[in-house]
Amino acid sequence: MKPPSLHDAPDFEEFYERYRAVHASRSVRVAHAVATASAAVLLGAAVATRRPILAIAAPLVDFAIAQASHRRAGQVTRPWRRPSWHLRAELRLFRATVEDELRRLGKQ
Repeated sequence: MKPPSLHDAPDFEEFYERYRAVHASRSVRVAHAVATASAAVLLGAAVATRRPILAIAAPLVDFAIAQASHRRAGQVTRPWRRPSWHLRAELRLFRATVEDELRRLGKQ
């Protein structure tokens, strides 16, 4: 039986639970964190240098890194179906991943 789709979730909290399941692999979560951080740096650089091309590149770089991590894990995702929920989930996942990695580093 096929697991429920992210996009069939009735609300954001259910969506996020399914999103977390899709991102259960540490390598996928870390790649997503790198993608989100890269996009943030590009957006900051776009503002600081007044170069709009960097702002255009930010979501493309984020998408490329995140999708590459899913492809390596044998997954296919479609973030454009609910972009605002995906962005919100991505930011929540970023925070959780950074916190997890900092805890992990502290235990070594």
